[in-house]
Amino acid sequence: MFKEFTTQERRIILSITFAVVVRMLGLFLLLPVLSPYLKTLEDSTPQLIGLAIGIYGLAQALLQIPFGYLSDKHGRKPVIIVGMLTYALGSFMAGLVGNIWSMVFARFLQGFGAVSSAMIALSADLTREEVRTKAFAQIGASIGITFTLSLVLAPVLAGSFGVPFLFFITAVLSLIAIFIIMVLVPEPESRKREREINPSLFNIFTIFKDKNQVFLNFSIALLHAYMVVIFTVVPYELVYTHGLPKLQHWKIYLPTILLSLVLMFPIMMFADRKEKIRNVFLTSIFLIGLSFLVFVTIINFWGLFLAVLFFFLGFNLLEALIPSLLTRLTHKDIRGLSLGLFNTNQFLGAFLGGIWGGYALKYGYEHMSTLAMGLSLLWLLVGLLWFRGLILPQRSKP
Repeated sequence: MFKEFTTQERRIILSITFAVVVRMLGLFLLLPVLSPYLKTLEDSTPQLIGLAIGIYGLAQALLQIPFGYLSDKHGRKPVIIVGMLTYALGSFMAGLVGNIWSMVFARFLQGFGAVSSAMIALSADLTREEVRTKAFAQIGASIGITFTLSLVLAPVLAGSFGVPFLFFITAVLSLIAIFIIMVLVPEPESRKREREINPSLFNIFTIFKDKNQVFLNFSIALLHAYMVVIFTVVPYELVYTHGLPKLQHWKIYLPTILLSLVLMFPIMMFADRKEKIRNVFLTSIFLIGLSFLVFVTIINFWGLFLAVLFFFLGFNLLEALIPSLLTRLTHKDIRGLSLGLFNTNQFLGAFLGGIWGGYALKYGYEHMSTLAMGLSLLWLLVGLLWFRGLILPQRSKP
């Protein structure tokens, strides 16, 4: 896959991928083990445990747009470095605190550096359009592998060294990522040229009026709502219906994620080489809708396995395609702001997905699956209409 990239592009993609993975480790490594640990802290209550877990995502949702705007105005690298430093500081603090209120503050500090939009914008700035989708696929695949390995390793590491050790690992890796970004990744040349659009938060109204931006933001919000729903109901089913302990959940996650990634790469190459992005995009939506149909109709372990496989394949494809299309359809001078709004919608979608998943656990899966399939059908029809009028810009250098 890397053979189509230039030497500089390979170095840039690997460097940014490492930084993104470090950020994701702060979420994924802690996900399976954080809530029991928080219960042991002084002044801990169920409400404060929930706040300590959720405030990371809240900080990310609130600050994606400001950080994206600042990366347009002051440069991608300075914003990323500041964000990673606050993340490292919050991680060190979280490993040292002994009471729940300090943990809430530390988790907020971890989430304060909302640099996902700046990282995606930097990747787009420094890669050619003809390989950009593959670059995002590489980053997305790395996130998927990180998630899978975290599910396997987190309980083992936490059991052997304690949960604070996980915070310290992510802090040290964050500092290493800062050094790599500073040394190996250049600031985009386009920032040194005269701007066509001056940086301003008011540019967000331009984004709101753009039907391409509206559709892609809707797509990413729905995609991440689906993801949280899946990871709310599937673990519950594995434990209480199929009798699979949490420490063994990797037996379904690892093969489905890896198989979906193996299938993903040739499909992404087909999409780029043959300009079949439309077909792959719409097929991915169909796969996600199909995953919910399988989940509710094949009531056994293998039905669950197939549902998760179909979901991951559709999810991983769209996770690469949507930001790639967004960066191609966004003016380079407001790319950071646009991606800030994009990432805000990701987190809002995840928040709504959590509410949706909780409702499904309480009232049953039939309503969840029916709504999910209905939304997928709507998404598919709107996507058909959107692609019919879509004109992608000519390939050009970043």
